[in-house]
Amino acid sequence: MRTIAMATALVLGMTCGYAEAQYVGIPKTFQPSLAAEAKRAQLKNPPLTTAPDVKTTLYRIGDALGMLRGTDERDSIITMDWRGTGTMTVGGQSCRLANYRGQVRYNVPAMRTDFACAQDGKPGPRSVQVVAGALAWNETTPGVGGTPALDTVNDRLAQLWSLPQAVYKAAVLAGANTKVTLEGGIVYVTYPLPAPLNGTARVALNTTDAIELTMDSGEKYQLSYWIDRVEVRVGNVVTETTYTDYAELNEPDYRSEVLFPRHIVQKRGGVTLLDLTVERTNTYNPYVVMPVPANVKNAAPQRAGSQ
Repeated sequence: MRTIAMATALVLGMTCGYAEAQYVGIPKTFQPSLAAEAKRAQLKNPPLTTAPDVKTTLYRIGDALGMLRGTDERDSIITMDWRGTGTMTVGGQSCRLANYRGQVRYNVPAMRTDFACAQDGKPGPRSVQVVAGALAWNETTPGVGGTPALDTVNDRLAQLWSLPQAVYKAAVLAGANTKVTLEGGIVYVTYPLPAPLNGTARVALNTTDAIELTMDSGEKYQLSYWIDRVEVRVGNVVTETTYTDYAELNEPDYRSEVLFPRHIVQKRGGVTLLDLTVERTNTYNPYVVMPVPANVKNAAPQRAGSQ
């Protein structure tokens, strides 16, 4: 847990669904802060020989990602925004991205991806893809020109629940159905995906690479249990996402101590759907909304009734 307060996050949390944030409390004997560190070192720990318990595992995941705030160390992440460059499969064809932006609001849950492929050295047509609960649609610009895309709900929710912070939230939400195993020295977390998805997630953790922080007091503390690979299975469709190089990627004057992977690779059926290098994030619970257009609700009245 980072002790530098996220005042913005806490206020937004209380006004925008903070009560829905999940909680796995394991109080520390002291409160480390990345900003208060006297020394920061990369360590290589030996592989574990026994599986950790579920509570400890989930706590270590949330703690490493910087999600746990306040004296009671509760999950304070409601919204996030990230931007990057790379390649993406669109309409069965690989394209080099001219721009890419992702946004998520976990208490709906909802996600928006806003991107354009490069064409002749310039951005091509803009694509804005949204999912919120059991509804999905496309937009011409964020919040404008919505058209139903209901057949993409499972696909887009699978992407949402593959995100690192989403792994923690979904695993905590699954309660007693979340299991932790040790296979070949690697810790795996498995759990059912949140509704309306009918599927499972299997997450491989990296417990050997660690960041050791030496506090001003001389006490040492490690951040580890990085989310390395997420396999989301919905029916016969398996989406595998790998994450590397977790870092603070907010603007230098807007640090939040929430870590996000710098490199994301997502595959399905051996095809690379996304190879993204993340350049900048906003993890201070930015303003992110995905209002459901009326025509999307009308296209699926049974689904819309739960929104």
